[in-house]
Amino acid sequence: MTDNGRAVHIDGDQAVAAIPDPRVVHISERLARASGPAAPARPAPPPRPRDPGTDRLRTARRGFLRRAVGYLAADAGVRQFVDLGSRLPVGEGIGRAAAEYAPGSRVVYVHAESTAALPGGSGAGDHGAAVLAVERMDPDHLLAALSGRGLVDLAEPVGVLLTDAAAPDRDGAPVRDLVRALHAALSPGAHIAVAQPAPDTADPHRREAAAAVFAPFTLIEPGLADMAWWPYPDEEVSAEPTGVLAGVGRRD
Repeated sequence: MTDNGRAVHIDGDQAVAAIPDPRVVHISERLARASGPAAPARPAPPPRPRDPGTDRLRTARRGFLRRAVGYLAADAGVRQFVDLGSRLPVGEGIGRAAAEYAPGSRVVYVHAESTAALPGGSGAGDHGAAVLAVERMDPDHLLAALSGRGLVDLAEPVGVLLTDAAAPDRDGAPVRDLVRALHAALSPGAHIAVAQPAPDTADPHRREAAAAVFAPFTLIEPGLADMAWWPYPDEEVSAEPTGVLAGVGRRD
C-alpha cells in the first residue's frame, strides 16, 4: 500500500532543525513529574530573639554557684555537692568549680524527670558529675534517691545548692519544707545555698521571710544579698541587681 500524499520539497539551502540526542530519565524523576510540581520549601523561622534579662539572670546564677562552691570547697572542706535543678548548661554548673577547688569531689545534678535532660548534654562530661532524675522534688523521695543509689554519703558534709527556688506562695513554704528536711537528714558541717526571687530586696519583711527559709540552718556572713553580689558588700561590685536574694546556711 502506498501513500498518495505529495512529498515535501527539500531545499538544499534550507537549514535542518537540530535533533537533540536521546536522554536517559531516571524512574524517580519520571515519577516526580507525574505527581506534579514539588511544593516550594518553607522558609526557616527566624531565630528567637535573646532575652537580655534571662541571660543576665543566668550569668548571675552561674557566678553565685561558682562563688558558693568555691567557699564550701576551699573554706568549709565540703567534698560532696548536690545541685537541685539549677537548669544551667553542662560546663556552667557546679562541676567545674568543684573540680577546680577540690578535685575528686562528688557532684550530682538532680532534675525532675520531665526536665532530666540537661541543656548542652549529659552530666557525664561535666567532670564526672552524675545526673539523677526524680519523679518529684519532695524531701523524702529526694533523700531516698540520693542515699539509696550511693550518690552521696549523708554521714559526711554535703553542699546542697537550690538556686531556682521560685516558691509558688509568698512565704516560700515548699522551699522551707525541703530545707528543714535536709537539715534533719544531713550531718554537721553540711551547707545549703538558696536563692529566692524577691520583688523588693530592700523590703525588710521580705528579707525576714527569705532568711526564715534557712532555719534551722545558721545563715553565715554576710547573710542575704542579691545573687549578683553575694558574698561581697553591695558597694564593692559593679553587677546589676537581679532581684533574687541568696545566702548560704551551715548545719551545726
